[in-house]
Amino acid sequence: MGIVGKIVCKTVGVAGMSAVLYDAVSRSRAQSKRTSQQFDADFFEKVHADTRTTATESPLTSAMQKKVANWRMNNPIVSMSGKIKGGTSGFLSSLGDNLVPAATASLALAGKGFWAKLGAWGTVGYGLFVVAREGFGLSKKSPID
Repeated sequence: MGIVGKIVCKTVGVAGMSAVLYDAVSRSRAQSKRTSQQFDADFFEKVHADTRTTATESPLTSAMQKKVANWRMNNPIVSMSGKIKGGTSGFLSSLGDNLVPAATASLALAGKGFWAKLGAWGTVGYGLFVVAREGFGLSKKSPID
């Protein structure tokens, strides 16, 4: 394989991996935000329910509950754990969905000779398939039908 073929294979591999990683990071960011908001909402509901129930009608207990509830609500650990869980889940889910292009692009990048060409052709073929299916709706069942 000549120098031009190697450059083309590596360029296709870089483009394929860039698309896969961009999709994974974008999905990770969106999932992170959704999961963090869900964790915050669930936590707020629990803290609010805890502050509405007391064992006695003591003003001291009520004031203490309000202070503890404010401290719990301003604690960033709940939101941070939601972001971490959502981000990891979104990233790995996207990588799982994009397993074929990730594998073919990796083959184009890491392979030599025949294997690099096979990976490059696989990446290009998969890209054309996605454009035909998602862009033009070929072989896709219409929700109207």
